[in-house]
Amino acid sequence: MFSSFRYLIVSLTLSLAVFAQSTNAQTIRPATDRLDAIVSYPLTIAIVSENERDLRKDIITKLDDGRVISSQPFWIGRTPQPSPSAWTPPAGIWTATDYETISQIPINQRPRGTWFIRIALPIDAVGQGLWFGSQRYELNWLPDPERAKLEAITPTQQSELNSFWSLHLPEDALADPAVQYAIDQYHHNPFSNWRAHLLTDGLAPSARTSSQGDHLETLELELAMNTPGADILREISHQSIARWQIILGRIWLIDPSVAIRLKSQLIATAQFNTRILPLWTLDNTDLAQLAHDLLSPFVDDRIRMLRAQAWLENQPRALAWITDDQGQIEADTNRFIPTITAIARPQTPGSSLMRVDATESSTSSPQLSTLSAHIATPITIPIDPILLSPTNPNIETQPIRIRTGNWSTTLNAIASPTPARAPYVRIGPMLNDWTMNALLANRPLEGASPSLNRSSVGILRRVGAPTRSNPTTNWQLYMELTTPDPASLNESLTLWVGPYTNPFAVWTITPSGQVTFDAGSMLSIGIPHVQIRILDDRWIAMIDLPENAFDHDDILQLGLERTDASKTHTAWPRRMIPDQPEPGRLTIHADNFDQLK
Repeated sequence: MFSSFRYLIVSLTLSLAVFAQSTNAQTIRPATDRLDAIVSYPLTIAIVSENERDLRKDIITKLDDGRVISSQPFWIGRTPQPSPSAWTPPAGIWTATDYETISQIPINQRPRGTWFIRIALPIDAVGQGLWFGSQRYELNWLPDPERAKLEAITPTQQSELNSFWSLHLPEDALADPAVQYAIDQYHHNPFSNWRAHLLTDGLAPSARTSSQGDHLETLELELAMNTPGADILREISHQSIARWQIILGRIWLIDPSVAIRLKSQLIATAQFNTRILPLWTLDNTDLAQLAHDLLSPFVDDRIRMLRAQAWLENQPRALAWITDDQGQIEADTNRFIPTITAIARPQTPGSSLMRVDATESSTSSPQLSTLSAHIATPITIPIDPILLSPTNPNIETQPIRIRTGNWSTTLNAIASPTPARAPYVRIGPMLNDWTMNALLANRPLEGASPSLNRSSVGILRRVGAPTRSNPTTNWQLYMELTTPDPASLNESLTLWVGPYTNPFAVWTITPSGQVTFDAGSMLSIGIPHVQIRILDDRWIAMIDLPENAFDHDDILQLGLERTDASKTHTAWPRRMIPDQPEPGRLTIHADNFDQLK
């Protein structure tokens, strides 16, 4: 009897141990239910675990035929890098860290990321599923990226497909610093490295893109390259490249014209004055969902094509923003003539007809302009000024609607001249340059505010006794410019006075007290008297404006630019595109500061 009882205890203990092991195994699972496996490629996936301690040992998975695969978990994370505001965002530093190392770091101090494993699927596993403990996951087996080439069986198809894969950015675009910066940042990001190759070589499949190849010789993962997790970062890049090669190849086999449109959208640029800047989408969530849908095993070619076309149709057909509100005034009517910059982005080659309406102006006729595709083009339209009064003391804006085809947007131009009222007129804050994402999403304030230690604000004030006959005397622009390095040689403040595109004067002022006359139509205006003060965290410029800074109607048209110690550019009253020739202007009336007129 004792022997039977002992056997029962041992059996119960073993059962509990097996149950506990099975329970622990269930705490680790893929982060997504669908797993896309590419023939001949390792499967690199994100995982989640209810108890992180379960990751201290290798993760065991099984194929349907019972073969066991052991995978070491790595924490894939990104550490942001301090950097000046740029047209496209910095990649940060991506690292892959093993459990023993990352477990010593508090969760709130780790690089932001998640757990990944690399599952070395054997070549003969095609068609099988994958088991995490007692849970089976169907694998969505995808063909090798070379398959599209194999299916293009006629010589004509082969030639056309080769031409499609060779589609990438032209050399003049690749030479622009903003494009070079974007490509460099993609090379630093294992999840976006495919975009660098799309831009530079067209992402053409070749033997070099196989998992045994060395396609990623240009992949720069900074500190990660010398860590044990460097291989998994490379595999993430290989897998991302292969997925987009499969997507583009599949779409081309269904409809080459749609594939060309899709690829062209992913590498879109536009001409801005002398610059060629990227204008491709940065919405990684949107792109990830597009890729997920196009690789789905549950859709046929027709649905796949409709999904690609829907994504293309959802891209903005044009972009428009206000470059200048009040820098130009119509001579006969004193109406403001805002400058709007627009870019036509048609889905098919050709120009676009743009209609611009001042929607609440009774005297402005619509403006019609024909815009060449992918070129930033200025458009002007007069608007009636909205004067301030005791019953209407607030600065007003004028809605302006821009339309082309089914696309439209409404912009708000500053329609009220600013009265110079005591005790001062507020100037600033100055704004960061536009970023690509803010422009594409039509979010004028996204990322516009610089950090507090790089802000620029000021006031326009009277520093002397008023005179009834000449209200343009004794005006001073007082500016405070915060910076970690007030004495930096990179620091400068530039004043633009006078009309937009035809300023009276352009002065650049540095913390050393140097003032230069850079350009202008009024040489007699001279150089303003400037006093500089250097404090621990800022420099202060007190600029006495010459009388000629005001026009004959006692109006000051003022715009500002600043380059700070980190070479970050800001402007006022509007954000600027990188390397935009000059800032917009705000109109300030000096004749009623002391209410003498």
